[in-house]
Parts: sequence; C-alpha cells; structure tokens
Amino acid sequence: MFNYRKAIIIFSASAGVLFLMFFVFGLRGVHVASGNIVFRVNSGDGFREIAASLEQQRLIRSPIFFKLYSVLTGSAHRFKPGSYELNSNMSGAKIVSVLVRGPKEDVEIVVTEGEDLLYIDKKLSASNVLPAKALRNYQGKSLEGFLFPDTYRFFPSTEVDDVVGRFLNNFYKKAMPELVAADNVYQALIVASMIEKEVPFDEDRPLVAGIIYRRLAIDMPLQIDATVDYAKEVGNSKYDTYQYYGLPPTPISNPGLSAIRAAVHPQKSDYLYYLSDPKTKKTIFSKNFEEHKENKWKYLRK
Repeated sequence: MFNYRKAIIIFSASAGVLFLMFFVFGLRGVHVASGNIVFRVNSGDGFREIAASLEQQRLIRSPIFFKLYSVLTGSAHRFKPGSYELNSNMSGAKIVSVLVRGPKEDVEIVVTEGEDLLYIDKKLSASNVLPAKALRNYQGKSLEGFLFPDTYRFFPSTEVDDVVGRFLNNFYKKAMPELVAADNVYQALIVASMIEKEVPFDEDRPLVAGIIYRRLAIDMPLQIDATVDYAKEVGNSKYDTYQYYGLPPTPISNPGLSAIRAAVHPQKSDYLYYLSDPKTKKTIFSKNFEEHKENKWKYLRK
C-alpha cells in the first residue's frame, strides 16, 4: 500500500535539499576577473537597493538569495553607509558580513605633476596603502611615467596589483589619447617627463621639446639638469644626459597633460640652447653657444 506520509516526507526533504543547493549556489562569488571594486552604500539605502546595485556591478549572482540571506541572518537593516572594497570572488555571505561590519576609511593620495616613482612610493607607504618599495619593485618593471598626476583614493593595505591597476587605467584613459599621436609613444613620454621637471611655464614647453628633438637628431648631448638629479636619486649614471648621449632609459618623472602635449607636438625653431631665469623661472632661449654664454652671464651670475 502506498505510504503518502512517507512520500510527503521524502518530497519535502528533497525539495529542501534542492532549495539549499540553489541557495548556496546563489550566494557563491561571481568570479569575474575585474579586480577590487569600490562599492558605495549611501545613507538611507535599503537592502533591496543595495542588492540591486551589487548585482549591477556583478558582485553577486542573485539579489533574491542575497536579500533572503540578509533577512534570515538579521542583517538586512544593519548595513552601514560608506565606501567598501569588494571583489567578485567574495561570496554573498562574505559581502553581507563586510557590509554589517562597516567600511574601512579610505585614504586620499594626490599625485602632482613631476613627482617621481620613489616619492610616490614613499607617499603610499606613509599612508599605509602599500608596503615600502612595493611600487619601485613591481614585477621588475619601471612604472616611472605611468603614475598619472591626479587625486586617487585607496584603502589601507590594498593589494599592489590593484593600486597599479588604478594608476594604469587612469593613465590609459587620460594620457594615452594625447600620446597616440606621437611617432614613438614611450620616447614622447620620456621627453615629457624631462620637460615636466625642467620647464615651469606651459608656453615655453613646446619650444624646449623642439630643442630636445633637434639635439637628438644631430647627436648632441641633451645635458638636461633634471636627469643629473634623477641619476643620483636612483643610483644609476645612465640617466645622466651630460655623461650619456640620447634619452635616459626611462622617464624621470610622471608628467601631466601639458608636458605630454609639448612632447607630442614640439615647436620647431632655430634655438638649440635654453636656461631658466632663477628669479622669474622663465625659460630663456638662444640659437648658438655664444648667445647661450651671454645669457648665462646675464641671468645666472651671482
């Protein structure tokens, strides 16, 4: 005789197991290779809005299971406003736990035009964003020139890959549209990095860029003072353009758009020499060495 009670128990148990499987699957991480994402919970956001936003940013699989888990664990109305660093490898349960615990305070890092890699590395380590020398030693490659001047926000103890990714994404978004017009993108970036350190005023920069390219064309030493300082800082004399012909091996600073535009669009002229007036910081140009000596006597004598 068919046992209805036993059948109902088996059916209910099977349905429960099936639901549990779907529930667990729905809370698994999305596993999208997108790195860390800064997720914002605004004051007044309900857990339904938060779930929808998490799904939109591909941080959870199912807003339904996320909301259900939030309700069952008593977390639905305990999410704290603020900025969070989340990633798609986190499970829904982990994200709920993070949002209930509350945000870590992020840190503002301002990179200004002309700052070099070592200085920015120290700035990040002083703010506890990265360990000391993490940027300097990143994968054996120089990031000099690619840390685009801007205002950034990072969380303490951020993974170095995420920090570098933020810098590079910003560089390719803001600097590359200018650099793509150059015949040689990396060469233009190196020239821009020297201009950024050498020439304070935007209107003088295209002329100096023209002088640099002209010196390269006639195989004349660049003799740029900023490279001497950089060579001493990094302990590598090959950056010294008084000792070595041609461009330094890498950029010597992180230039802004003005210097990049000058390097990409140099102004041709008869000038071959320049110096900076110590009083006004204005760049003084000369066509030959005799004129240059006169300008040195006029502007640089003590």
